[in-house]
Amino acid sequence: MRAPVRPLALALSLTVGLLAGCGPAADDAKPNGSTPPAALTPSAPAKRTLTPHDPPQWFDVRGKVPLPEAATKGRTNLAGQVRGGGEDLPVLLHEARAFVVSPTGVQVVDLADGRTVGEEAASGQVLRQDSDGFILPPVLAGSEVLVPFLLTVPASGTHTAGAMVELVAVSTAPPYKATGRTTVKLPEWALNSRTVQAAVVGAENGTAVVTVTGGDDAVSYGIDTASHSVRWTQPGLEAIQVGAGMAVGLLHVEPLTSVPLGVDLVSGTEKWRGGKTYAAIMNGAGPGTVRVAGPQVGDKGDQLLDVTSGKTRATMPPGLRAADCTYDRAATLVCTRGFAVVAVDAATGTLLWSLKDGDQGRTPPTVTTVWHGRVYGRGAGGPVVLDARTGADMPTKPEAAPLLVTEYAGLVLDDNHLFSYPAGG
Repeated sequence: MRAPVRPLALALSLTVGLLAGCGPAADDAKPNGSTPPAALTPSAPAKRTLTPHDPPQWFDVRGKVPLPEAATKGRTNLAGQVRGGGEDLPVLLHEARAFVVSPTGVQVVDLADGRTVGEEAASGQVLRQDSDGFILPPVLAGSEVLVPFLLTVPASGTHTAGAMVELVAVSTAPPYKATGRTTVKLPEWALNSRTVQAAVVGAENGTAVVTVTGGDDAVSYGIDTASHSVRWTQPGLEAIQVGAGMAVGLLHVEPLTSVPLGVDLVSGTEKWRGGKTYAAIMNGAGPGTVRVAGPQVGDKGDQLLDVTSGKTRATMPPGLRAADCTYDRAATLVCTRGFAVVAVDAATGTLLWSLKDGDQGRTPPTVTTVWHGRVYGRGAGGPVVLDARTGADMPTKPEAAPLLVTEYAGLVLDDNHLFSYPAGG
C-alpha cells in the first residue's frame, strides 16, 4: 500500500508558521488587538472518514483506534485469546460505529477516531458485578440497537429480592439515547445461577426475542418493540435464531437433553418439535436454516433444519459433528476441526473444500472470523484472507486477522485490547 499523502493545507500552514516566526511578536502582529487575518488562523484537522469495502481485503494498521475496555473485559484467557471467539464479544458493528456493552450500560464508539459519541445506562443495579464475561452482543432492529441487561429486583414488603432482564432500545442516530425500555421479572433460578446470561436472539416485524440461560435452565420472551410489552413466554426454551416468522431453539427437557423447537414469532405458539437429543448444539446456518448437531451415531447426528417446519434440509458432511461452524452471512458455513478448515454450502450441505495440514504444501490458518465470502485468520506467514467458496488465498496481504468485520472496519485483538482497523479493498 502507498504511504498516506500529506495534505497540501498542512504543508502551507507549516510554511506560514515558519514565515511568521521571522516577523514581529504575535501580539505586535495583531492591529489594535483584533483577530488575525483568516489566512493566518490555524484550520481544524480534517475528520477522518471510513470508506466501505464489502468484503474488505485488507486492514490499515496505521489507522487503528482503541475500543473501550468493556469490549474484552473478562473475555481473554492466559494465552491472550478471546474465549468463544469474536462472535461472542459484547460488540455490535453498525456502519462506522461500534456499540460496546458492559453489565451497566452501552457505549457508542466512532470507528474512525475512537471517540465515544454516545452512552446509555441500565436503569437498575446489575445482577452480578463479575458478569463481564457473560454479556453477549446486542442486535440491530431497524433503526435501533437492542441491548439486554440483567438487573436485581430489590426486596419490598413481603416480596423477596429477585432478578429481571431489561431490554433497552438505543437509537442508531445521534445522540444515541434510549427510545424504549422493557423489564421482565425472571424465574428464581436466574437469581442464584452463577452462569446466568441474557441475549437478544433477533428481531423481525416488530417482535424481538430475548433468551436467558443458566446451567440447564432457560426461558425466552417475545417482546413487542413498539409497545415494549411482553407478547409471550416460553419456559425452558433457549432461543437460537429468529427468521421467517419463527423463533427457533432448544427446549431443555431433561438434564443435558434438549429437543429442537420452533414457535410462532408473534404468538409464541409451538409450530414444530424435534426428537430428544443428548448434548445438542444448535447454531444459525442462514436466514431460514439452523444446524443441529449431537453425538448420535450415524449421519443423522448433524443436520441443517428448515426453521419453518423443523424438517431436514440437508445432512452435513461426515466428521464435522465436533467442528465449530460459522455462517459467513452470505452462503457458506466455515468449520474448524482440529488443524483442518472445511467449507460447506449453507443451503445444500455440500462440501465445498477442505484444507488439512500438508495439503498441496499448504497449512490451514487459524480462523478468526468469516464474513461475506471471506475467511480471515492467521497463517504460517502472518494474517491471511481466503475465498470462502473455493479456499484459495486472496492475493492481497490483509495486514491483520480481525475477530469481527464489517465493510468499514475489522476489530483486532492486540495485547488483550481490542482495536479497530479501517477496512481496505
